[in-house]
Amino acid sequence: MLTEWGEVRGDQDLTPVGVIARLGRATAYIDAAINARLDEFGLSRGSWDVLASLRRSGLPYRLSPTQLYQALMRTSGAMTHRLSRLERAGLITRLPDPEDGRGMLVELTPAGVQLVDEVAPAHLSNERSLLAALSAEEQNHLADLLRKMLAAFEHEQPTPPSSRRRKRHCRSTEREVPKPEQT
Repeated sequence: MLTEWGEVRGDQDLTPVGVIARLGRATAYIDAAINARLDEFGLSRGSWDVLASLRRSGLPYRLSPTQLYQALMRTSGAMTHRLSRLERAGLITRLPDPEDGRGMLVELTPAGVQLVDEVAPAHLSNERSLLAALSAEEQNHLADLLRKMLAAFEHEQPTPPSSRRRKRHCRSTEREVPKPEQT
C-alpha cells in the first residue's frame, strides 16, 4: 500500500498511513480473537467489560450505571440494554442506591463472580498470545506510546466518539468537479 501510494503521490509524507493502517488491521485481528474467546463462554466483549469492571471494583462488586458507562466509554443507552441482558442471565442485579433515593447500583451476583473468575485466565492467556510477537520490553514500549497518543486524544475529547459506522454516501458526488477549460 505504501509503495503504491508512493508511486502515485510520492510528494506526500506517507508515514501516518503506515501507522494508522497497521493500527486498524491489528485492531481487526485483536477484536476477532477476543470476541471468539469470549463467545466460548457465551459473552460479548461489551458484557465481559461490564462484568470485569464490577469484579475489579472489589467487594461488594457494585457500581452505579454512570460509573460503568463512564469507565467503559459507552453511551448510557447502550449500557442500559447490556445491563438488562446481564440481569436476565442472572449475572448482575440492580438495586436501589441507599445514598441516593433516585439512583440504582449494579452488583455482580455470585454466578457473575464465578463466571468472571472462570473467564479471566482464558481471556488473559488469549491477550498474552496476541502480543507474543513482541518481547516484554517491546510490549511496555508500545503501551507507553499508545498511552501518550490516547492522552492527546482524551485531552481534546475525554470520551471517544461512537464506534458505530454511519452510512456515508460518496462525497465526490456532492462536490462539483471543475470541467476542463474549453478552447
